Amino acid sequence: MPGVRLDRRDSPVTDPVLSPWEGDPLSAFLADAQRNERVSALKVPDVYALLQRVHAAFEQVATITERENNPNLLPTRFLMVHARGAWLAAVRSVMSGQTVEAYPLVRAVIENAWYALHIAKDPAPPARTVVWLRRSDDDTALAQCKTEFRVRTVRDTHAALDADAEKALHTLYEWAIEPGGHPNERGVLAAMTRTQTGPAITFGPVLLANDPDLILVALKSAGEAAVGALKVFRLIFPERFAIMGLDGEIDALVGRLNAVFMSHARQGQGLVPGVGFFPA
Repeated sequence: MPGVRLDRRDSPVTDPVLSPWEGDPLSAFLADAQRNERVSALKVPDVYALLQRVHAAFEQVATITERENNPNLLPTRFLMVHARGAWLAAVRSVMSGQTVEAYPLVRAVIENAWYALHIAKDPAPPARTVVWLRRSDDDTALAQCKTEFRVRTVRDTHAALDADAEKALHTLYEWAIEPGGHPNERGVLAAMTRTQTGPAITFGPVLLANDPDLILVALKSAGEAAVGALKVFRLIFPERFAIMGLDGEIDALVGRLNAVFMSHARQGQGLVPGVGFFPA
């Protein structure tokens, strides 16, 4: 898998010193969002430790696949990178307070993983890769790509290899539509304020939510999308996962994910105990 690199300069001479955020509304929003990311990690340290462990698993996947020399798997490896990228974006969004906006990213984690698997399991490579790469050539190529990579088709590829995991991942994929994956009422109306002044009641939308229930449920969804993606990746590189012990780590992550969020449910934070898309 290609490495994930940040554009950083090592020299203190050339590295610019960032000035404080400006006082305009956009800068204030971004500053608040960044602060919330840190605050969320401090408020739920057990959840954040789980997220760190998930990220470590993604990094291990990158390490064991970076020297893959099969050219037919190059698109698969890029899609695996972007599944991880979508997960990171979802985590940042949730921890900043943008819980509703995180759910399209949760679905993007799953779609990237399914696309990666569908290309990897091409019975006549590089046929699917060619269809995918030529999507923008013309209307015919676009239609062909839409047909080849429709959700039903890529799901079928997964189901043929691991029906239980596909069912769980598809359940999460569909469930994420309601709280924000599509602009439905449940998501749009979830983060709101209610203010009463005398007989007048005012409702207002919230972009950076501080409701622990919304944050925990969204983080749980992101965690389960990550577990699902890792299970998909294991189908692509089964021998490497077994050799490096990632099989056991994925199973351990499922158990830890369910335990951590069940603990918060027992503390009365609104989560339904024992309900997980990937049961231990």
